[in-house]
Amino acid sequence: MAQLIFIIVELIFLAVAHFFGGPPWAVIGAIAVVLLALGGIRTESLALMVPSLAWLGFSHATGNRELFFPYTMYLASCVALRDSQRASWLGPLGGAAIVAAFMIIRILQQATVRVLVVEFVVAAAILALVVVAGSWIQRRLAHVTPAAHAAHAVWHAAIVAASSLLAYVSLAI
Repeated sequence: MAQLIFIIVELIFLAVAHFFGGPPWAVIGAIAVVLLALGGIRTESLALMVPSLAWLGFSHATGNRELFFPYTMYLASCVALRDSQRASWLGPLGGAAIVAAFMIIRILQQATVRVLVVEFVVAAAILALVVVAGSWIQRRLAHVTPAAHAAHAVWHAAIVAASSLLAYVSLAI
């Protein structure tokens, strides 16, 4: 049943991303879904990922295409945190894969070199902060109890939200 819910939610997520954001938003979403699914089909992963669509909603409502960056960093952070639970190197690798896809999309959109450099530096810094914060939380809440599991989920949501807000604030650079 969990697998069916995962598949339905991911299809709806990707359809919404494509319909309202277009191929770039859907591609980043699809990469995130695949990377999260590789770590095991868990509805918690989707529950963490779905709020990223708020950036799409804000972008669609305001016409601000720059909100693609906070959306991307939100999803890169989700993957970085979830994959880090399996192996410490998987988190940074998964997050970096999403940032790399973002950079390729931005190159195809003909972003200037200056913009690409700023976006890359900001994305790398945010991803590094996410990995450090996730590792700190992992060590701090190492107890495998239901309460610790709930605390992980809350902390992961806070870290992911903070990362996307940092990406949003960085748009002023």
